[in-house]
Amino acid sequence: MFFPPRSLPARIREQFQRVPVLVPCLAVIALGCGAAAQKGPAVATAADQPPTEIVHEECDLDAPGAEKIDVNNDGRPDIVRVMRGWREICRAMDFNFDGLIDTYLYFDDKGNVRRRESDFDRDGIIDEIAIYQNGVIQEKHRETNLDGMLDTWDTYVGGRLTRRMLDTNRDGRVDQWWTFPSATRPDCPIVELDETGNGRPTVRHNLCLEFDPNTPASRPSPPQPAAPPRASENSGK
Repeated sequence: MFFPPRSLPARIREQFQRVPVLVPCLAVIALGCGAAAQKGPAVATAADQPPTEIVHEECDLDAPGAEKIDVNNDGRPDIVRVMRGWREICRAMDFNFDGLIDTYLYFDDKGNVRRRESDFDRDGIIDEIAIYQNGVIQEKHRETNLDGMLDTWDTYVGGRLTRRMLDTNRDGRVDQWWTFPSATRPDCPIVELDETGNGRPTVRHNLCLEFDPNTPASRPSPPQPAAPPRASENSGK
């Protein structure tokens, strides 16, 4: 879970602490910094409204030739490999032996993973869909608040998280846009917020430049010495 710096104003901290994160990412992904907080136009637009429906891709576990493996000898398969000839098309896995599929893997023509669907809360419903190209992660779509709709969408470049969009108020619309411009800092995303509910960012924050007390741009100016009294004040006139 990402925790905003303690130096954030209480109102801003509350906004960021509402962000749902199912799998911790910011602690292990190197991020970057940009411009300081500002009002006005921002990078994201109303077009950044991804689909919220969770769509499961078919993996026919009863297809002819499917390989079923019972790992714990309880009489039901825990791993099912669906084959097309000698090539594996998809695979279903029950890691905790509760009879519900925890993960589906889908493979391209070269045998690389192209898609992964995961159920993390063991309710039999997919919570995360990861998209791969040539075996390298490209996107992750997640459902984190148990309402059955996607609310977090991650974009990766070269296997590194570069952008995150979130719906934090469960209305089906993105209201936070996080961008990670470089690979030098794990704690400096640029965050854009929709504070009006119109689907567009209205406030832009750089968490490091704006709120880090060790950053000159965010430290308050030191108090200035008082001006010397005027001559008339010294003379009592």
